[in-house]
Amino acid sequence: MERRTALRWMASAAAALPFTRLRVFAQRGELPPDAVATLREVAATVLPASLGPAGVAEAVDRFLAWTRGYREGMALEHGYGHPCLRFTPASPVPGYVAQLAALDRAARAKGGRFATLDLDTRRALLDAALTAAGVGALPRRPNGQHVVADLMGHYFNSSQAADVCYQAHIGRQTCRLIAVTTKRPAPFQADGGRR
Repeated sequence: MERRTALRWMASAAAALPFTRLRVFAQRGELPPDAVATLREVAATVLPASLGPAGVAEAVDRFLAWTRGYREGMALEHGYGHPCLRFTPASPVPGYVAQLAALDRAARAKGGRFATLDLDTRRALLDAALTAAGVGALPRRPNGQHVVADLMGHYFNSSQAADVCYQAHIGRQTCRLIAVTTKRPAPFQADGGRR
């Protein structure tokens, strides 16, 4: 049998097989508008106020981009000496929708939307939700345990958060020239720009 004939035969046989793994690339990664609105209200409470409304909105947008780009069943990196491959679990988005709906219901039971409640009430609602979910620490990468912890972990482990923390343009986790890494990072100006 010629190689071309064998390749055609294998391709046609593969085309006849059911594609059960195709769903990996066609997942629901979008939060509905009401869930996004609640997430934005919650973000204003759990992310640093020093970011201002625009910075908080940018952090939420980056988290939403992460949820849209999430793919289940993808191989995760494994460290040296750990030969077992691990794969990303199912998308956390359906759980996020339920958790944000529960936060919205809890806020309405207290008298309004989340953003309209006083700070102590918002913190109490978040504390109760995180305690009920068993969150003990922020995850290094979102793990689906609770949307609030995942949002916070996504921001506080980001390059942006390191820059804000040190008030300098460090660019952690970004591709930089080696020559740049030997120089002191440029500090922020009072308006957040470079000096």
